[in-house]
Amino acid sequence: MDNNIEAKTDNINEVINMLDTMTQTGVSRIKVETSGEMQTGDVRKAYHHGRCDVGSPFATGRLFDLEEDV
Repeated sequence: MDNNIEAKTDNINEVINMLDTMTQTGVSRIKVETSGEMQTGDVRKAYHHGRCDVGSPFATGRLFDLEEDV
């Protein structure tokens, strides 16, 4: 087998193992994105809070229109 094909197969198997492990530990929703800005092998998790978008002001608790007590 060509080394390039073997490397791609190994990468696919790593992703499958990662997803299997996550589902076995109770993760029910998974969205996978790739990034050229992260180091190979690094993982970042984001948690979804109901129907709002991950990273939105509602999810982060930083509401832009919240009046602060002065």
